[in-house]
Amino acid sequence: MTQTDDTAVVERPATVAEAAELLRGTDGPLLFRGAGTKQRWAGRPVDPAVVVDTTGLSGVLSHEPADMTVAVGAGMPLADLQALLAENGQWLALDPATGAAGATVGGLLATGDSGPRRLRYGALRDLVIGVTLVLPDGIVARGGGRVIKNVAGYDLPKLLYGSLGTLGLVAEVVLRLHPVPQASATATVAVPVDRATELALRLRASALEPAAVDWTDADGGTLAVRFEGTPAGVEGRRVAVLDLLGAGAGWSTGEDEDVVWSRLADAERSVGEGTTVAAAGTRPSVTTDVARALEQAGAAAGVRTGLTSRPALGLHTARFDGSPEAVGPAVAAWRERVLALGGSVLLRDRPAAVDAEVDPLGPPPSSVGLLRSLARRLDPSGRCAPGRLGSWLPAPATGEDLARS
Repeated sequence: MTQTDDTAVVERPATVAEAAELLRGTDGPLLFRGAGTKQRWAGRPVDPAVVVDTTGLSGVLSHEPADMTVAVGAGMPLADLQALLAENGQWLALDPATGAAGATVGGLLATGDSGPRRLRYGALRDLVIGVTLVLPDGIVARGGGRVIKNVAGYDLPKLLYGSLGTLGLVAEVVLRLHPVPQASATATVAVPVDRATELALRLRASALEPAAVDWTDADGGTLAVRFEGTPAGVEGRRVAVLDLLGAGAGWSTGEDEDVVWSRLADAERSVGEGTTVAAAGTRPSVTTDVARALEQAGAAAGVRTGLTSRPALGLHTARFDGSPEAVGPAVAAWRERVLALGGSVLLRDRPAAVDAEVDPLGPPPSSVGLLRSLARRLDPSGRCAPGRLGSWLPAPATGEDLARS
């Protein structure tokens, strides 16, 4: 046990039993933390009485290579897991930009963080087949199982996806694995966003089956299309995709390909303490409208903006650089347009002062009633990260209020 400067006690349980005893024996607001790569996503929780550090809940609990499954402690860094699985020619088909910063499996599940290869393999919620959750009263709940065919019981894994630590402590996760691809190659072409949107939709509808399709507005716009599989299968798609992308398209493998995706990951991540990062989800077909709206919102507010998109999925990461007083209106204007397109916008990393200018979450979804009902059932005292979901899941006015409840 350690004490932080803000008076919160930091505990690091090493087993599920220790975590259950800890939560059962404490009062006040709780905050669950792995590597801390996404602590500023969404709303800002009230000051916790106890911070539960999940890095003690690490390591491989079981690995069944023949069944293509692995069970791990939720505090295990994704990078460490991938290194261990690679020894058996397997991997967790997940490549978030935060993986290099030490993001943990449980943290990725709680934040709903994925990566470019989501296009082919799905999000983490599609790869989780079982989970162990410690509720704030110390009760241990389990959902799913340890084999892919298990479909019985409550779908706890999907419920926890993107819950941001508001329902309990994710302690263990059972995951579906894939073979490591034998070969990989990426086609790139310099195109503006409207052409990138058109190409992404054509690629998605084609028989080429790309593993990832990403676009960044850096240097006038670049579209990257990744293919994975057997060497013959990857090479067999080279002529078709270069023909589809048109003049100026290139083909890269090995270190050159790594550079392409490293630059895209850098563009997606926050580039400084003063940068505000926002994530949006829309229909893939409106990617051009999303980009135009961002450019207009930034220009009107006098802030610099940047965008990376997964146009075949409709997922976008926007960056705003400027004073909080200017960034707030820019984000609000962009969100208004994205909402009109049927999407949503959530703030990620940003200076604290931006929160005084714009709601980090925006209007609640139509399912907010169900969210609140589930939260009341699993965390009736509202101890888990109160404030993280803002007005969607109202928090007590202060940590003292919660401690007295």
